Amino acid sequence: MKKFTITCTEEQLRLVANAVEDWSRFLCGQCEMENAASLLDTYRELKDKLHDEVHPLVAPELPLNASYGWSGGDCANKHQKKAIAMSYGIYREIRHFFALRNNSDSWNVYRGETLRCEEQGPLIQIEEV
Repeated sequence: MKKFTITCTEEQLRLVANAVEDWSRFLCGQCEMENAASLLDTYRELKDKLHDEVHPLVAPELPLNASYGWSGGDCANKHQKKAIAMSYGIYREIRHFFALRNNSDSWNVYRGETLRCEEQGPLIQIEEV
C-alpha cells in the first residue's frame, strides 16, 4: 500500500478533522453537518432540514434519531460502511493527537485510543514538525 505525507498548519489540520468528522457523521445518519453548519447564519434552519429531510435518504432503514456506530455497524451498504469506519479513524486520530498534546485536558475523551476495526485499515500517523 502506498503512503503519502501531507504537511499543514495546526489550523489546517483541525479543519481537516472537522470536515472529516462531518462526513463521517453524515454517512452514519447524523446528517446535521455540525462543524460546517455552525459557521453559518442559517445554522438552526439548516441543521433542522438536514436532520429531518436528509437523514431518511442517507440512512433509510434507521429511525429518524438513530445512526450507525463509528464502524458503520450493521449498515447494509458496504461502501458507506467502509467510508464511515475509515473517516472515523481519520478525524478521531487527529483529535487524539491534539488531546495528548494538551496535558491539561485529563478529562478529554479523545485522550483514549482510537477504536479499530478491519474496514478502516491502518490509522493515520501524525508528527509535529
